[in-house]
Amino acid sequence: MGASMTDIVAGSGQPLSPFDRIKQTRLDGTEFWFARDLQGLMAYGTWERFSNPLQRAIQSASNTGMAVTSHFRRSAKPPRTGGKPREDYELSREAAYLVAMNGDPNKPEVAAAQAYFAARTVQAETVERRVARLPSWAIALHELVDQQATLEIEQQRQADQLREVAARVDSIEGAHDWYSALAYARLHGFTTERTYLQRVGVHAGRILRQDGEQPGKTQHPAFGTVNTYPAWVLERAFAETPIARGGAE
Repeated sequence: MGASMTDIVAGSGQPLSPFDRIKQTRLDGTEFWFARDLQGLMAYGTWERFSNPLQRAIQSASNTGMAVTSHFRRSAKPPRTGGKPREDYELSREAAYLVAMNGDPNKPEVAAAQAYFAARTVQAETVERRVARLPSWAIALHELVDQQATLEIEQQRQADQLREVAARVDSIEGAHDWYSALAYARLHGFTTERTYLQRVGVHAGRILRQDGEQPGKTQHPAFGTVNTYPAWVLERAFAETPIARGGAE
């Protein structure tokens, strides 16, 4: 699952990195990543397993004098299927970088996270140095541009949420962060050709069983019982399942 630096950190004309897509932006312009979202992209199948690099990162931050509660903000994400809210964290860029650095070095997804947050850190430091040398009028203009960018990000986030709700209305999602291949395809704009999705589902099942788990089951009013898979499994399955040449897919 190798990726170039331009794949990991989107540049001009480049598609958004998966890590950019899960990035959140507060109204004040500060950015963060939900730990549970990062868990999927780093290929940790369960929160319990992901807690290991997360807790090591918190300890590393404490040892170096970082303001832990500012960089690792506790939060609670309500499950979409009801029940008690689940523990989560809002991770700053530095905190997310520490989590990636404390991840399993044998996972290519962890290496991708490390490369992404390393590059983001370098970018941020470079911008900060350049802005510090600007005259006051240019700094004010820079802040205005940042505000506009934050507004556009919020609008995109709301559009993504509407697309996500549309897929859920179809009743093709299982437990929290588990989707059918069709639901995941609709959420992310992939082809929904049936034969292709069947091949994706077979590959997703293989990946999940290698991780010691089984596909989930959910009921769909049109399709009956359908298999569901964690988001990180489907992301990999779609990436690794080519569309047949010359077919309808």
